[in-house]
Amino acid sequence: MKKSEKAKEKKSSEEVHEKKHNSSHFSNPAVEMFKAFASNMKKPKIDREAIMNNHRKNLDAINDANKMAVEVIKTIAQLQSQYVRQTFDDINSMMREMSASQPSSHQQWESHAGKIKEVMTKALDHSANIANVMVKSNHELYGKMQDRFNEHLDEMKEKAYKYKN
Repeated sequence: MKKSEKAKEKKSSEEVHEKKHNSSHFSNPAVEMFKAFASNMKKPKIDREAIMNNHRKNLDAINDANKMAVEVIKTIAQLQSQYVRQTFDDINSMMREMSASQPSSHQQWESHAGKIKEVMTKALDHSANIANVMVKSNHELYGKMQDRFNEHLDEMKEKAYKYKN
């Protein structure tokens, strides 16, 4: 065959192929199968009110957790304020005593060391108190959020059961 005949034959087969794909009669079996599947499929009913109610409950739980966190911060700030005030009062008292008595004997120094130890013990007790407040509040916050999460899961299970049946 000559080159021109081959070119004509190639062009002719390309035209037939192009017509076949541009034809409205062309159908892809996979597309047709998907269309049939989609038309037979049940469309789920969306309970918008239940979704909004669920989100409302989630926001309420987060809001409650935030309120609790603010209360904890206030409590800690009050404890810190009391502690700082008490510590300065104790230190001032010790300094006045030391200035007035000018400790010179071993017994006076031991008395002064005992008072310092007392102030340090109060500081450690205060730190433990703050830690307890934080641990307790974290447990409460976590518990409330966990309760809401479990409630949400139960609601989802209930909805899935209703939808299934």
